[in-house]
Amino acid sequence: METGIGRRVFVGSVVAGLPLLAASASRGAAQSAAHAHLDGGASDPLLEHIVKELAAAHNGLRRDLKGEYARAFAAQLRTLAVHGRATDLDARVNSALGALIERDGRDAVLYTEINHERMRAELKRYGAQADERLLNATVRLDYAARSAALNSLLTRGVTTRWGITAATLELVAQEMDRRTSTLRRVSRQSGQGGGYDPAYWEAYCESLWSHYSETQFLAAAICATAALPVIGVVVVPLCIAYQLAALMLAMIYAGECLNVR
Repeated sequence: METGIGRRVFVGSVVAGLPLLAASASRGAAQSAAHAHLDGGASDPLLEHIVKELAAAHNGLRRDLKGEYARAFAAQLRTLAVHGRATDLDARVNSALGALIERDGRDAVLYTEINHERMRAELKRYGAQADERLLNATVRLDYAARSAALNSLLTRGVTTRWGITAATLELVAQEMDRRTSTLRRVSRQSGQGGGYDPAYWEAYCESLWSHYSETQFLAAAICATAALPVIGVVVVPLCIAYQLAALMLAMIYAGECLNVR
């Protein structure tokens, strides 16, 4: 895996790589899509509610790095996965990604760019108070890692990926609950306290970094489909959900792993 920044300076500049949400001709479509139903009619109230709850959990974690917020986010992701399976979101997302790949080419999808202003506006609309440093920074995966992640999304489905991220957040929440900030710092810097040695933290933080990087890339791929006319309608709230998941993992990595090396 190739990263564009060092892990030591993750707090100052970490997340980005989210792609264009819309070109000038399609931004209006993306805006109206945010209020559209999966079938193109009225908005999906449950989907909108879940994404707002994800934003609330994200905001809580930003205020206070506690496991309860990671668990709350995970619970909403699991609800989103259940709702997604009931409404056939996997097929809809795959169809949108397929259309984007056909239009722009696979390599272009793997290396899309974000309209940061648009993303900030969408996050704000759902109530998310995102850290500007995270939104404006860049994390890069190499071509092979991007391709493998996209293949995984297309074959396993977005609802399965949400379940994986929820499980990760639940496990991380247990670690966050076990230690106070002081114990975490002592444990990581000296290998003492709480029974956690440097090798443990190296593996723990590497796993967090890997999951964050892949989640941020997949957010990019999903958000890029939001500008597609008609077929991209379903993707706008899902794009925000995925971006919020990446931000959650970013904040947890920063808080848990800043002093690991």
